[in-house]
Amino acid sequence: MATLMALSLPVLLLCLPLCSFSRPLSHSSPSSSFKIALIHRDSPYSPMRDPSASASDLFRLSAQRSLSRLQHFQSVLTGKSSPSKLSSEVKAGPSEYLMRVGIGTPAEPYWLIADTGSDLTWTQCLPCSNCFEQKAPIFDPKSSSTYLSLNCSSTLCQNLKNNRECGGSSCQYDYHYGDTSATSGKLSTETFTFETPQSTLTSLKAIVSVNPSFSLTTTPSSDPIKTSTSATFSTDPGTGAKINGLGFGCGSSNTGSFGTNGEAGLVGLGGGPLSLNSQLGSSISNKFSYCLASRHDTNATSVLNFGENADISGLNVSSTPIINSEQFPTFYFLDLTDISVDKQRLGIPPGTFDLTETGDGGFIIDSGTTLTLLPAVAVELLLDKFNDIVDFPSIRNPPSPFEKCYKVADYRKITGLPDITFHFSDDADWNLEPSNLFYPLQEDVICLAIVTTGDAGPFIFGNWQQQNMVVEYDLGENRLSFAPAHCSQLQGAMI
Repeated sequence: MATLMALSLPVLLLCLPLCSFSRPLSHSSPSSSFKIALIHRDSPYSPMRDPSASASDLFRLSAQRSLSRLQHFQSVLTGKSSPSKLSSEVKAGPSEYLMRVGIGTPAEPYWLIADTGSDLTWTQCLPCSNCFEQKAPIFDPKSSSTYLSLNCSSTLCQNLKNNRECGGSSCQYDYHYGDTSATSGKLSTETFTFETPQSTLTSLKAIVSVNPSFSLTTTPSSDPIKTSTSATFSTDPGTGAKINGLGFGCGSSNTGSFGTNGEAGLVGLGGGPLSLNSQLGSSISNKFSYCLASRHDTNATSVLNFGENADISGLNVSSTPIINSEQFPTFYFLDLTDISVDKQRLGIPPGTFDLTETGDGGFIIDSGTTLTLLPAVAVELLLDKFNDIVDFPSIRNPPSPFEKCYKVADYRKITGLPDITFHFSDDADWNLEPSNLFYPLQEDVICLAIVTTGDAGPFIFGNWQQQNMVVEYDLGENRLSFAPAHCSQLQGAMI
């Protein structure tokens, strides 16, 4: 049994000596920061992992999910998906990382997907006219003393814009994803308690079971926020980060690929007004960050920080603007200007990654997509440069969706592969070593985790390239900062 608790531990293990947090965790202001453990869906601790699948199988499926992810983004930005040789061969949920969340009062535990490419947080709710099978009991609003259904005049309902219906007194939402998944129901508010596993790796294994079961120690509130429509949170020893009045979708009809492996919904971390981070706003200093541990280290977990914990500073920190789009506020667009291979610029034509008024193009950083997806002109230049530098023999007809795979003696003992640098505006250079570029598909085969989408955008900076980097989203200043980090060392503070 595990207890949700607030973190007051320092998090300097995240970056030292590579970078440091600009402000230490403030014990006098416990409501300014909280942390959440992120579990990759293919981790041994995830209820979604297929224990019979090989490491190669898991990455192939992860690569295919990247393509479903692209289809979702295309459908949002342009109203349609662009079929190509990258069409997905598998049904896939919309993201790669999970978190454990308690919903309601008393809190019931659920696995929810953490998604920087979506805004609305939602879970399945009773009564359910069309729900997918999930391992945890479906959330029953009648069992919670803090549940509140919102009406159509509420600010959160107004923020739904085209995704709402206002027949009757309650606000009805309707969300569709690019892989034909969908959720609809009542927009509501509820108390959410975010779990932070603690103590040792052994305890995490106990917490993260196939059929999760844990107890929540909660502090009764004198005001059950039955009339509140703005989210606030507190952190108390023994309770974790409890967010009161968080707007969420209480889904009574949910279809598609959700729930196929144990998840019960989604936590939106996008830039729109309905996301978790946007609802918390100034109470978390409009900041969050994550540090994604290497997936080569199967025992490592990743971490999501909110508030002062998210701040990073130091000589190795780079910063670039987050480009806001009024038309597409959910996504975090960046200004990618060029790419270098082994310190040689490719000379990608200016404007290649620009977002157009019709929703084509644009370069999105996303934690829920494994592969990095680039336009054909960029990948062709990239591969031409690789052909000049890399001496390993290429694999003929590499498995889809990969563009380039090499035959090697042993992937653990490789030298002679080049670094790649992504050049962002404001002289922010994101350097990628081979471990962030190639996936060992087999003992003797490595594949480049960068593929082309043809000419159809958007283009995406995926999570394989973001491993072992701390990435800060300052949504008050619209800046993305990043620095090298040993993310697996967070286990000392997280679990």
